[in-house]
Amino acid sequence: MLYNWVNQDIMLSLLEENHAQTLFDLVKENKAYLSNWLSFPSITNNVEDSKSFIQKSLFRFVNKEGFWVGIWYKDTLVGSIGFLYFDWKVKKTEIGYWLGEAYTNKGIMTNACAAMVSYAFEELELNKVEIKTAVKNMKSAAIPKRLGFQHEGTIRADEVIRDSFHDREVYGLLKTEWAK
Repeated sequence: MLYNWVNQDIMLSLLEENHAQTLFDLVKENKAYLSNWLSFPSITNNVEDSKSFIQKSLFRFVNKEGFWVGIWYKDTLVGSIGFLYFDWKVKKTEIGYWLGEAYTNKGIMTNACAAMVSYAFEELELNKVEIKTAVKNMKSAAIPKRLGFQHEGTIRADEVIRDSFHDREVYGLLKTEWAK
């Protein structure tokens, strides 16, 4: 996936090094908002950090280990979504995502996530997609629910945000369920 038009307003495309400044500015502008749920904003301190993230994502893309893409809404970078890993033996992946606060409640992430799920099942021929969300992040949890994912459980102390452990909800979707 180099790029994919989700609809007339939303495009997903691989992040490139020339996007580093735009990505950094978006994270910086949304740092307080994103830091409620995610750990990466606290370690994104300059453009070089964003450039390093992009380089690692491109390396992982080339090596079929996972990758992140930018979410472009009306030609503006508004967030990112990606495959955190690929387990080729079990044929599964996990999707992670984030969106700038000003772009929430517009259906952008649900549409972007649906496109990634389709790509996972149809192009990558995977059997399962998982999404993990912070227990109290209801907006994030609404996305897999909307797309027909099943709640599979809660993982206790699964991540560290602001120096404290947080639980995460796990949602899963099988290829046979997506096809229905």
